[in-house]
Amino acid sequence: MTASDEPLPRTTPASPPTAEERVGRDLTLYNNGLAVGVLGGAISSVALPSLALITLKASPFEMSVLYAAQRFPPAVTALFGGAVVDRHPKLALLTWGKAAGGVLLLMVPLGAFLGFLSLPLLCVVGLLLAAVNDVSSTAGISYLPSIAKGERLAAANSKLGALFSFTDAAGSYLASALIALLGTSRAVLADVASYAVSAWCMTQIRTPEPPPRPQPEGSTLLGEIREGLAYTIRHPVLWPVVKANTALALALTAWDVLFLIYVVRQLQWSPVVLAVVMGCASVGGVAGALAGRRLAQPYGTWWGVGPLLLCALALQPLVLVPVLFAGPGLGWQVVIGGCVTARFMGATAHGSTQRSVRQGVCKARFQGRQHAVGTWLTLGPRFLSALAAGGLVSVIGLLPSMSAAALATSGGFIVLLLSPIRRLRAMPTSTGA
Repeated sequence: MTASDEPLPRTTPASPPTAEERVGRDLTLYNNGLAVGVLGGAISSVALPSLALITLKASPFEMSVLYAAQRFPPAVTALFGGAVVDRHPKLALLTWGKAAGGVLLLMVPLGAFLGFLSLPLLCVVGLLLAAVNDVSSTAGISYLPSIAKGERLAAANSKLGALFSFTDAAGSYLASALIALLGTSRAVLADVASYAVSAWCMTQIRTPEPPPRPQPEGSTLLGEIREGLAYTIRHPVLWPVVKANTALALALTAWDVLFLIYVVRQLQWSPVVLAVVMGCASVGGVAGALAGRRLAQPYGTWWGVGPLLLCALALQPLVLVPVLFAGPGLGWQVVIGGCVTARFMGATAHGSTQRSVRQGVCKARFQGRQHAVGTWLTLGPRFLSALAAGGLVSVIGLLPSMSAAALATSGGFIVLLLSPIRRLRAMPTSTGA
């Protein structure tokens, strides 16, 4: 018998993946898809303000208008988006949102190439992109409990927070390199590509999603929105967390507007220095996300989820104070980088922990709406805070305005301190229908 006549070796057909393997694969696709979006978003978070401040010579008030445009949509879209998410397949909404976001952002480098880049264009793109991202984000966060359940949900949120912070850091440093090599407007193309990659990852997920719960006959979108509002406001855990998040977000929005003006105009930072220091925020975010889940574990009767949330919020005003005394030079850049790292370490530990708490205590049929209510109240009014920051500078000056914003960041801590959350020790894991 010749070699060609020899029987081929038998191969064992590959066994289909187990449910555990499929969930693990889909969680990886989900995490990677969202993380790539964060990577691209970090580039735009440096490039777009740099375009406005340096290329288009925006004034402090014009910068506040740009920030307001980027933060206005949740005030209109959040509640409707939550009701829509609870009515329709969440993964499909997330996928289409990523695709639409990439098309919108493409207008910025296209405008620079064709010569019609302007502050109004940045405002319009920021406005529409924020609206699309709001619905997409609500769908994405509401979809996660379909893959990860129980204790796995808290672990998934913690891992996601660390991954987001790591890619955010990488994106900030990548932004400095791309801006130096390609120019500010062309660097935005990397974010456009990230939307495409993110959308592709979502199309590869195969874990079955529970069908949307049928709404009662005669149910309307407005009625479902009111139902979600009532559920969130009456909930003893959800409502204090949302109020604390709102207080903190309003103060930090004002601070962030003023901080950019301060370091670029007064301290003469370049876009590269700004990108490097913003990368410190993401380094702190990685540390906060990795430590948050472990630190939230109960220890005796004095430590657990509630005390962790309180400590993370108390850190926010404390680390802003040194920035108020900063001057030009490398030494102060290092100090501010350290403050930014500590701020985001606390913010990310708080963010991933409170998100797990809210997902854990919320009934499954309200997941989209409770998140939307939180988004509406937390992010919706931020455009007013951004406009107020710009107006306050013209009245009392830049540094006094920053001092007021830093003091206001203590509001979230005070809200939680006066709520039942301070007594919460173990992470809730039940998500009834």
